[in-house]
Amino acid sequence: MIRRLIIGTVLASVTAAAAAGCGGGGDKAKPEVAWAGKVCDGVTASGAGLSFPQIDPKDGAKSAKALAGFLTAMEKRLQAMETRLQGAGAPPVGNGQAALNTALANLRGTESAVRTASTGLAKAKVTDAKSFRAAVTEAGQAMRKVQTYQGPTKDLRADPALAKAFDQAGSCKTHQL
Repeated sequence: MIRRLIIGTVLASVTAAAAAGCGGGGDKAKPEVAWAGKVCDGVTASGAGLSFPQIDPKDGAKSAKALAGFLTAMEKRLQAMETRLQGAGAPPVGNGQAALNTALANLRGTESAVRTASTGLAKAKVTDAKSFRAAVTEAGQAMRKVQTYQGPTKDLRADPALAKAFDQAGSCKTHQL
């Protein structure tokens, strides 16, 4: 149950964030399409390679430490994603900066929730299965925001011009984003 709670919460956001990345860009036909391809490539690189740790509720202290480490790694991936989005700059469309600001704000909110959960798990006094369940339940409370987060391209696609650019970018088509 604990694994399902955390993996459902955490991996949903990681999957959305990684899927938001696409891969294999290089579209240069229109500036906004090239920008979308660059975002897809950067976000994919940020989200790759994260795997859920082995959890054994009978060894609560070890499991809490592993889960906290996983969340810390996830936070670092989200920070890398933020850096890459900032590096891409504002999309070359009307209201592009506003769309980017929204995506970055939601990404930062997700980072904060993951950081809170990770810190809470790392500080929790876990000695047995019962205290592990309590710590995971508390971490789950901090992760509620993450459950609804669908990644930065979802936010960016709210702008019709950017949605069209993501649809046209070859690197994003591959992942049907």
